[in-house]
Amino acid sequence: MSRLSRSSKFLAIAIIALTMASSIPLGVRAQSTLDPIVVLYDASHLQQFAPDDEENGLKLMLDMVNASTRYLVKVHEGSPLNESLLNDVDLLIIADPDRSGEFEPSEIRAISDFLKNGSDMLIMGDPAIDQNSTYWSEQPFQDLGDNIAVNRLLDALNMSGVRFSINATEDRYWSDSMFDYEHALNETRPQVIRLDSTTWNTSHPIFNDINELVVMTATLKPIDVSCAIARGYDTSFAQYRKGPYSFANISFPNMSLAEFEERPYSYSAINGTFPPWLAAFEYGRSRIVISGSTIMFTGRPLDLPESDARSEMKWFYTADNARLFMNILNWLSEQHIESPTAITPMLTVSSVVLMLGVIYYSVRKRR
Repeated sequence: MSRLSRSSKFLAIAIIALTMASSIPLGVRAQSTLDPIVVLYDASHLQQFAPDDEENGLKLMLDMVNASTRYLVKVHEGSPLNESLLNDVDLLIIADPDRSGEFEPSEIRAISDFLKNGSDMLIMGDPAIDQNSTYWSEQPFQDLGDNIAVNRLLDALNMSGVRFSINATEDRYWSDSMFDYEHALNETRPQVIRLDSTTWNTSHPIFNDINELVVMTATLKPIDVSCAIARGYDTSFAQYRKGPYSFANISFPNMSLAEFEERPYSYSAINGTFPPWLAAFEYGRSRIVISGSTIMFTGRPLDLPESDARSEMKWFYTADNARLFMNILNWLSEQHIESPTAITPMLTVSSVVLMLGVIYYSVRKRR
């Protein structure tokens, strides 16, 4: 009889322990069978970089994203964005739209609703280039860095915290470019800059395992924007394009504050200001990343003289550029990954054990 009593007590303790354990919300590793994050690349606003061009566009990058079981990349071109199109999208990528392809009011309403629903967005611009660039011979690239369409989109969405630096004079909208003679890959191309971890927020998840970046980028305004997570060095500065063929004065970076105030359109940032080029922030239920460079994620060769052996290197394969892009997407989309919990299976197991225990106890009781 004492043996029966001890068995019953042990069974009761086991049942109670299993029942309590089943109420604890434990996480388990997400399985590959989970629905992928749907990424939409907008190619309907005269973007500079084609999503299907491996040599000059973003195909290498988008293919890498699509190869991940976590993402499903879709490309939209032709018709304007609308609510129906964005309904099943988790992450929208807008990359360097041209000013002649601005967003229509109906598109802005659709994007606004898209963000209110908790979806996320990556917005990328580009720097302006001058006639010394190796890209200058290609007519479309003479308009590189026309970030006014992005700024107007941000205005329409009431995102007032960060903008691209733009020189809006003479009915022209020229973005700036960041220069740095001390950290340039080639001294004749001070726009192509190597950055290290001293220039970004190493605690931010976007910079996990990022050790070096090579950029050619526009800068963001204001200079002290709180959401900036990556900047230039104290030797970095930025200039607007002075005219169709040249910048204000790239040979004279050490402009004084007084000179800057007298000619505010000559520079968007001067030495010692650590001009920002990458920002990340939360916007209601959504996450937003704004980058001053699209070109750093493309398959184009670096903008270096032919005499430089590195001129054949592609931006995509340079430094940790590709990893940074994936980190950006991971940070933007992490809220859409919901790992299944162990509650349901634990409840099932404990219920079965409870039923067996009751049957066992009833049989022993009758004996």
